[in-house]
Amino acid sequence: MKETGSATAVGAAMLKAAHQLVDGDDKLLTDPVILKLLGPETEEYIRDFNYHFFSGASMALRTHVLLRSRYTEDCLAEAYQNGVRQLLFLGAGLETFAYRQPDWAHNINIIEADHPASQADKLERLNNAGITLPENLSFVTTDFEADDLFNVFRASKLNLDEPVFTACLGVLIYLTRDTADKIFRFLGGLPAGSEFVFTASQNRDNAWATTAAERSAAAGEPWITYFEPEELLKQLKDCGFSKASFLTTEETEKLYFEGTKVRLPLPARMSIVRAVI
Repeated sequence: MKETGSATAVGAAMLKAAHQLVDGDDKLLTDPVILKLLGPETEEYIRDFNYHFFSGASMALRTHVLLRSRYTEDCLAEAYQNGVRQLLFLGAGLETFAYRQPDWAHNINIIEADHPASQADKLERLNNAGITLPENLSFVTTDFEADDLFNVFRASKLNLDEPVFTACLGVLIYLTRDTADKIFRFLGGLPAGSEFVFTASQNRDNAWATTAAERSAAAGEPWITYFEPEELLKQLKDCGFSKASFLTTEETEKLYFEGTKVRLPLPARMSIVRAVI
């Protein structure tokens, strides 16, 4: 990663911000904090040039970015009911859950882990927006490629002897295969009851994917790692997870689209995984 904040994290945040402003009242994710992080200039841009956000590709990508966060938060709520009290964001980017957390989450130990440059950018944005850091939040700076994750988190406020709910959204595609494997092994060694929700991209040979990959590479963040679903699910079980599954289009429709007026399209591919120890 470049020694600046992640450009793709800002791009994902832009899609979340656009959803708050242009997609109507029925939302996949309600996130007023993201607008504050991006600032008034971004809100003005979205309102003035909203037509940019209604191409087929933009709407499909918006569904993906919003759905992965919404599903993660719903899975976290279930894990909380089962006694999990630790939340770890790997590659937190401009994630906002900690700054709009519901009342039930106030006794969760929340840790945001990210590359130092991305974390510095986020902290600057939080400060500029006047957003108070919640007492149950702490930060960890790490280089996923280079660092020993066990040592990194053993030195943090994360209790490795208690279950952890981990989210890693829109991150693994930018890491090497070896680093993704390292993350799976580390998380698979956590205590029973731990969960892992993450995105796993499949290689797509189409014009949209090619263009998106080229843009990401031009921003200094090339797409590197892809997964085959069956191989991935087997690997997760080999790493210690008792079960793992992709969120399907049918499940997504039932959970988030039926009986609503959500204006975004259903996802065309499986890309969000939930794994449980």
